Amino acid sequence: MKHRHAIFRPLVLAPLAIAAAFGLSAATLSAATVSAATPHTKAATTATPSAAPLVPAGFTEHKAAGLDYVIGGHGPTLVLLHGYPETWYEWRALLPELSQHYTVIAPSLPGAGKSDAPADGYDKKSMAAAIHTLLRRIGHADDIRLVGHDIGSMVAYSYAAAHPRDVKKLVLSEAPIPDASLYKFPSLTAAGPAAWNFGFFSLANGLPEKVVAGREEEWVGGFVDSLEVRKGSVTDDDIAVFAEALKDPAHLSASFKWFRTFPQDVEDNAVNRRTKLTMPVLAIGASGSLGEAVPDQVRRYAKKVTGVVVPDSGHWIYEERPVKMTALLLSFLGRTS
Repeated sequence: MKHRHAIFRPLVLAPLAIAAAFGLSAATLSAATVSAATPHTKAATTATPSAAPLVPAGFTEHKAAGLDYVIGGHGPTLVLLHGYPETWYEWRALLPELSQHYTVIAPSLPGAGKSDAPADGYDKKSMAAAIHTLLRRIGHADDIRLVGHDIGSMVAYSYAAAHPRDVKKLVLSEAPIPDASLYKFPSLTAAGPAAWNFGFFSLANGLPEKVVAGREEEWVGGFVDSLEVRKGSVTDDDIAVFAEALKDPAHLSASFKWFRTFPQDVEDNAVNRRTKLTMPVLAIGASGSLGEAVPDQVRRYAKKVTGVVVPDSGHWIYEERPVKMTALLLSFLGRTS
């Protein structure tokens, strides 16, 4: 646990304040917080063998259309989109079981991991387009199941809004869909710091980069710990994996641009919201984090929403509760032979 508290003091999400930002009642959120293989690429790609020890058995790592990704399994296509400050490796504990039922593709988002980090293109509409380009390049853009967490959830929503006929089922977890409610998220409450990072990461004066540069593992470790209920679920070794790419200035800056583009995302989603999603959507919050706020907001954007609050978990649900989350995903997506 050597990286956990060097920069951060323990933070809280101040759930009641977050609920108010979403337009929810205190009673609603109060109730929520207590409930709670062989690669199948079809086009030429570039192998990326240097991280081979991290890749689960049955998966291989490749790069195409500027994005690093792992692929394995068999059956219909399942795409997993990670959040900040992680990479495809966020899904490590779920990949083996999911690949028994699906061809699983887990890319690192633009600007993350070994994916390219261009100067721009970090609004969620553009990031979704980058994911679509990858899937089209490798022959897996049709008839997909799509799962997103954190920033990846925002990208997943944008993808589904742009390609509703291609997304058969959608999972959105532990993040808001960027809309005007973002501007109501409190940075400080009586209970302590809340969504402070939204504003800080959005500073375009280089200050966030200067704070983190040279302290990448301390930064990632402290940030993860501050939102983690089941302490130690994300290990120091995991932290080192996630922090590695941030040592590159372009990738570090890109990670903050995911947040600096929120105003554009809000504009884009004001248009998206005019047409509600019609595919089945599973909206997931964590009891120790956003709770019912996630499904309650998603119901404004989709017609067929199943809401779940994961008990005994902080923000990192796929790492804090991997067995439960694998079962939950397969229950919603279906188990194929």
